Amino acid sequence: MEFPELGKHCTFDGCHQLDFLPYTCYRCKKIFCQDHFKLDDHHCPSLQDGQYDARVPTCPICEQPVPGPRGQDPNISVNRHIQNNCNDKQQKASNICHQRACNAKLLVPMNCSDCGYSFCVKHRLPVDHTCRPAQKNASQKRPTPSSSSKRNSKQEQELARLTEKANTNRLTEAEQARLAALRRKQKKPNCIIS
Repeated sequence: MEFPELGKHCTFDGCHQLDFLPYTCYRCKKIFCQDHFKLDDHHCPSLQDGQYDARVPTCPICEQPVPGPRGQDPNISVNRHIQNNCNDKQQKASNICHQRACNAKLLVPMNCSDCGYSFCVKHRLPVDHTCRPAQKNASQKRPTPSSSSKRNSKQEQELARLTEKANTNRLTEAEQARLAALRRKQKKPNCIIS
């Protein structure tokens, strides 16, 4: 049983199928069936119209989008961008952890009190990011007995932490390398040549 008053016929040439849930093209405002509702399927005349072409080219050097006026050749905008202000060096974002090989974004940056860099929660402690304190003047370059004993105690703490973590098989490759280096240091006494 047909219901010709329900639904609409497809306006594509050669189709005219009765469709109960027809599609209306948002550009040409014609009615189409499921087989012809896409712009390419019904050869929509608006595909050739530059008004609907909203593609933005990207720079081949810095990979940034280069906007330009509608209807203008995109190569002109890209050439102007390259000649004026294209920067091929990607600057490291300031909200990324400073630990090598960690690209965690910092929602809440935690600055190390020793080196001053910002780190993620995982690398916030000086032992977790192999902290090298910032040296303010030349007099601090030579370690004093108290600072060397502090450094040894920090190394012992780090060694104990890494050994405990190794017993539970949760070490990363970087932590395994650090543990091996600390164990080598313990076997060889520090030699000071004067």
